[in-house]
Amino acid sequence: PVIMAGGFGDGRGLAAALLMGAAGVQMGTRFLVAEECVVHPNMKEKLIAAVDTDTIVTGITIGGAVRGIKNKFAEDFVALEYSGKATKQELLDRATGTNKLAAVEGDVVNGMMQAGETLTLLRKVEPVKTIIDDIVREARETLARAQSITV
Repeated sequence: PVIMAGGFGDGRGLAAALLMGAAGVQMGTRFLVAEECVVHPNMKEKLIAAVDTDTIVTGITIGGAVRGIKNKFAEDFVALEYSGKATKQELLDRATGTNKLAAVEGDVVNGMMQAGETLTLLRKVEPVKTIIDDIVREARETLARAQSITV
């Protein structure tokens, strides 16, 4: 079985993956704002408030690209990364512990807030059951509409 990952956050994406032959999808960002997720409330607030242009990709030059919310840490990291003034190890050392700063300690200025391209789907904190029920309902509706498509 093939599980697709990257850019999935709603039922339409799940339906599209299933129609392409996938057995399922992996979703990460969508569940960061679930009630059950232990991510710090400060980070959840930033994720919900973010728009698609609020992300930045760090670590491209060192082989560990990560998309996250723009903040002081991410912008400083990218500036240093492309300045050529830091080695790969120095960049790795600078990034170490920054996920914990944001996700656990709530420091949304100096911590890395990882988030994928589906962050615009994040509207509120809600239970995982609600998130999954909504995704499944939307996927079923999308698949039902797809049955009427003819070529």
